[in-house]
Amino acid sequence: MSESNFEVKVRKYLWFLNRKEKTKLANVMNDSKSHSNDERPIYFANQFLKRYIFKEKAMNTNHFFLILIGLFASYVICVGLFLLGFLTSLSAVQHLLNPAKELSFLIVSLTFIGSLLLLVVSLFLIKRVTAFFTKKLLEYKFNKN
Repeated sequence: MSESNFEVKVRKYLWFLNRKEKTKLANVMNDSKSHSNDERPIYFANQFLKRYIFKEKAMNTNHFFLILIGLFASYVICVGLFLLGFLTSLSAVQHLLNPAKELSFLIVSLTFIGSLLLLVVSLFLIKRVTAFFTKKLLEYKFNKN
C-alpha cells in the first residue's frame, strides 16, 4: 500500500479527532514513515488511539450506559431541531405559495431564513455529537475492565 493511500485510510478511520489530535496524528505519521507494507491502517489507527489519545482510565458498564443514554438524548434533541427547521421551512414555503393569513413578506422570509439556519446548525451538531460519542465509545472499548 502506498504511503499516501495509507495516510488517507488512517485519516478516514480517525475522522472524529479534534484539531489538536489531528496535528498529533500528522506528526506521528511523519515521524513513523517506517510502517511496513503489511501493516493495516486500522491497526495503525488503533495503536495511535491507545498510545496518544486515550488515557488509562478505569471504566465499567455504568460508563457505557451513561454514554448510551447521552447519545440517545443528544440525537433526540438534534433530530428534533432538524425536524423543527425542516417543518418550519416547509410551512414558510407553503405560506408563500398559498397565503391563508395576512403576514408580511418580511416575516415569512425571515422565518424561512431562520429555519434554513436551524437546519444547518442541527446538521453541524449531529456531526459533532457523533464525533464526541464515537470517541467516548472507543475510549470505553480500549479502557474497559
